[in-house]
Amino acid sequence: MIAIGTFTRSSSFRVGVILASLSIAAILFVLYTWKVSSGDSLLREARSALNADTLLLRTLHEHVPASALQAKIADAFSDDPAPPLYAIKSPDATLLASNISRWPSSVTSEQRNGTMPISPDGSPDTHIDTLYQVVELQDGSLLFTGRNIDELNTAQWIAQTFGWLVVALLSIVCVLSFTVALYVVNRINRMSETADNIIRTGSLKERLEIDSNWDDLSQLAVMFNGMLDKIEASVDNIKSVTDAIAHDLRTPLSRLRGTLENIDDPALRDRATSEADTILNMFNSLLRISDIESKRQRQGFTELKLHTIVADVIELYQPVMECQEMPLATNIGEVTMTGDPNLLFQAVTNAIDNAIKYAGAGKRIEVSLRHTPTRYILTIYDNGPGIEEAEFSHLERRFYRASASRTSQGNGLGLSLVSAIVALHNGDVWFVDDPLCEGSGFGIVFSFPK
Repeated sequence: MIAIGTFTRSSSFRVGVILASLSIAAILFVLYTWKVSSGDSLLREARSALNADTLLLRTLHEHVPASALQAKIADAFSDDPAPPLYAIKSPDATLLASNISRWPSSVTSEQRNGTMPISPDGSPDTHIDTLYQVVELQDGSLLFTGRNIDELNTAQWIAQTFGWLVVALLSIVCVLSFTVALYVVNRINRMSETADNIIRTGSLKERLEIDSNWDDLSQLAVMFNGMLDKIEASVDNIKSVTDAIAHDLRTPLSRLRGTLENIDDPALRDRATSEADTILNMFNSLLRISDIESKRQRQGFTELKLHTIVADVIELYQPVMECQEMPLATNIGEVTMTGDPNLLFQAVTNAIDNAIKYAGAGKRIEVSLRHTPTRYILTIYDNGPGIEEAEFSHLERRFYRASASRTSQGNGLGLSLVSAIVALHNGDVWFVDDPLCEGSGFGIVFSFPK
């Protein structure tokens, strides 16, 4: 049984989706910011300021004499913390006003706007990136105006670099969130499958696989395995005590039965020996179940024809069913498998005996043996009064008797023995309510792997 059958329904997946969604939203925002910073938007204000500077310088050139132009320009930009770079060159190449060491040599008549490195003081070590434009004034002079964009380029580089870094980190978070979710779901499903195998087979030998020790689930698996060790030890102790009691009491009970046969009163003798036989059969069944569950019976495995065993059991009980007027329907297909023929005969006998005993006279019994691509399926159905579905999970327990069978003879070990035999053959047993769809009834299903 898988605890989380659909990955998309797990809480881990939902947390992963939330983290991934937030990461993707952040990635889109970063990419948008990066696009904005890598475009012309950061330069628009610089261009607007450059245009305003050019207009102001052109106006000053037109209205201020050349002798006072430099001072007037300095006064006009005295409040500007980052005044523009400018140079006004007359038609005869004389600098009329300038705050740079010389006219930029890279300015050509074809390229009169753009960006270029400029050294205001003429030093080769102090180049700054400059957004510039060159315009021709009314008297033929050329006006060069520039704005320092070093800080904008630095901001753009930082935005791009850290933008890609954040995108990478968020992408890793997105992948990790799904990876962790998948890891958690797989680990939980593995734990669930192990627990289900223990419940289904009753074998406490199963343990959770531990392939790491860094996460909480691994620590939980360690604690779970420790708990299974304790439970297995306790169950083994209980079984050993039960087996020891059954073994030790069988001999004195046998002697007691022999003594009871010396009773003179025939009726009393028969009743006493019958009760002694019942107790001896109970102890023998306990010891046999213990022997089967310890897997010591596998030495009797051989290739057998299961359909022949089923037919022999039906032939054995045929007179009983005819006597009780119980119709019998069979559909027995040929099945060859590996197993212990004596134990399988016992299991089928117990199942059919239960059907006859608890269904009641006049009730119908159906026995079917078929195979699927991977399993052999044996079913024994009846339309008797049946058993409450709530009791199905207890039917394989030792000494458990369903409420409907309390008035009948029995010790509650029949289905326990059946379950032990089927488990020895790596098979499964389950029960069906109203299998013939007649309003009541009980069915038992054996399933063996091919």
